Amino acid sequence: MRKTLSVFAALLPCLALASPAPAAGLPAFDRPGILSSVGQASDIAVVKVLLNTKLKLGLDVKPLAQPADLAGQKVLVVVVGASTKGLGAAGLDIAKEAERAKALLAAAREKKVGVLVLHTGGASRRGKTTDDLIRLVVPMADHVVVVASGNADKIFQSALGSSKAQVVEVDALAAVGDAVKAVFR
Repeated sequence: MRKTLSVFAALLPCLALASPAPAAGLPAFDRPGILSSVGQASDIAVVKVLLNTKLKLGLDVKPLAQPADLAGQKVLVVVVGASTKGLGAAGLDIAKEAERAKALLAAAREKKVGVLVLHTGGASRRGKTTDDLIRLVVPMADHVVVVASGNADKIFQSALGSSKAQVVEVDALAAVGDAVKAVFR
């Protein structure tokens, strides 16, 4: 009995450090990973703090990630939301951004890199350009997390098409972290 207790006591710290597996039915994302933007909205700055500072995921942050940036990565986290100001600052127009996104997502599929799509801006960050990007990105997602007010029309579910990915709605930006944490090992 004493030996069993000492073995258990020795293993307890290891168990505390182990990451729980995602809930049944959810994808399981591993690190290392990369955090990028499609649409160049400023939402990526908030997501960076949430995922890297609060959750300590240690994702590489590359708003303009290219297919070559996926080398050695296991997950691509994409924050979707269009900003004409952000696109202009990056020297892009929407056509160039859409081409970059297509190439990045195709490379992720080819390299078997998991794709997690986030939309955190709510209803105020929606519009025709963002909607077009949502329809481009979401079908390539393995999992989607969206602030519910940005999905009142269920565009994320309709954009999935035949994909088996799930759309998880959260009430507020503050809840995005828990939804993301649920799918990381």
